[in-house]
Amino acid sequence: MLHFMGVVEDTHDQTNSGRVRVRAFGIHPPRDGQADSEGVPTAHLPWATVLDGTYGLSPIIPSVGDWVFGFFIDGREAQSPIIIGRMPGMNLSFPHGSGEPGEDGYIPPESIHKYGEPELHRYNTGEDADKGQTILQRSYQYNNISQADGQQFDEPPIITPENNLNNRVIQSKNGDNFVVIGDGQDTESGDYMLISHSSGSVFQIDSNGTILMKSFGDTYHSVDGVDSKYVTGSSHTNIQEDYTLKIEKGSGKIFINGDLDIECENFNVNARNQVNLNASVKTNISGGGVGIFSTVDDVNVMANGSMKTKVGNLINRGGFYVAADFGDVHLDSYKMNLFSTSYTKIYSLGTPSLSIQTLPFPDAGHLGVDISSKTSMRLDALATMNINTLGIMGINSGAALGIKSIGTLDIHSTAQLGIGATALLNIDGSLVNIGNLTSVVTGALATTSIAASIAPQIIQKATGTIPNVSVTERAKVVLPPDIPGSRPAQVAITERALPAMTSTMGSGDNLNVDK
Repeated sequence: MLHFMGVVEDTHDQTNSGRVRVRAFGIHPPRDGQADSEGVPTAHLPWATVLDGTYGLSPIIPSVGDWVFGFFIDGREAQSPIIIGRMPGMNLSFPHGSGEPGEDGYIPPESIHKYGEPELHRYNTGEDADKGQTILQRSYQYNNISQADGQQFDEPPIITPENNLNNRVIQSKNGDNFVVIGDGQDTESGDYMLISHSSGSVFQIDSNGTILMKSFGDTYHSVDGVDSKYVTGSSHTNIQEDYTLKIEKGSGKIFINGDLDIECENFNVNARNQVNLNASVKTNISGGGVGIFSTVDDVNVMANGSMKTKVGNLINRGGFYVAADFGDVHLDSYKMNLFSTSYTKIYSLGTPSLSIQTLPFPDAGHLGVDISSKTSMRLDALATMNINTLGIMGINSGAALGIKSIGTLDIHSTAQLGIGATALLNIDGSLVNIGNLTSVVTGALATTSIAASIAPQIIQKATGTIPNVSVTERAKVVLPPDIPGSRPAQVAITERALPAMTSTMGSGDNLNVDK
């Protein structure tokens, strides 16, 4: 075997076998700058096979300009070269006499840019730290990043090149893509691993075991099986733009042992079936305006304790409005108190009812105001009381009827007045007037008493009609925008809502997540 040392001049092997053309010093005459006929052109050099000691794990083909060492397996025939190694650092100087016109020149023109540069990577020598993606990575190191809990954090710095020949570097042909396995001996960086891409994207494990993964482009995460994540500490995610979550199949569940705080601009929840909210202590809903709208079924509110409703304040006043345009208003209670600091009005237009309702009694054709009691009824006023009708008034009692006045009691009729009794009739007084002219006196007295009884309502009485006391204030419900479902609804709503919440969400139930 004939050993040689030479320089690689061509790596474009058309057979894709990883062969290179090598100009062996002392065997192949150099290329002459004046006439190639006096030397050996690159195209006439034999192809050399590169031995691969990695057995295919990470084969490396020498680049143009690299100095290599090997042997000719065919001896002095020198037609079958084998490369067994590379000579690092040999490109730091030209061969003797090269560079001058007409003289030897072993360095190929396409690799002249390597002249004066060490063969070792910058993460071995610590030189050329301003080259490649290092400047970009350090320039885009984000600090003071806000978290949802109000705290801030800084990105771990990416380790820069240092003079450490103990580092192991696996690099691409041009050295812009590389893997560094750092040895912490006599260095500040300690033991670390670094995978760096020419775009700036990097994966790093520092000496403390802290992992940094930073992408200068898009990042895609795809798993065909189960993706599990376990964090013994806290987990924080800061997203500058939108965030979406879609579960195409199955259900979603969120379990938090502590509190859950959600802050957003608009909060929209769309459920194809039911929405259940359950709190073991209390559920509070607060907003500038609160609207509840049932599109199909009833709205049921139930409390095992008391139900309290308070509206208005000293500034905006406010009122309590209930409208049932095509139905009834029922208030059922063990006892009922209606209290008003100013006045209370009950008013009916008297339109005959067209309802087909039969409970609690058939009400078709009913009109006006009905006040009924199974036992006693009391109408009491500390000031005045006035009962007035433009039509017929009947006062009937199945038993005794007593009409008594501490002051004057006037009974007057502009037409006929009949006073009769099937039994005893008593008319008694200190003065009893019976005659044709007494009606004028009793009529005047009756008019005076009636006028006094309606004095607080004299303004309404002057209009000649009972004012409409109904002030209609419609409930305003702002419907949220439609949220597209991730899959068609599987369950149709066929049952009416029960008075009580029969389904609640506990720790063992699932929470359907759409968006």
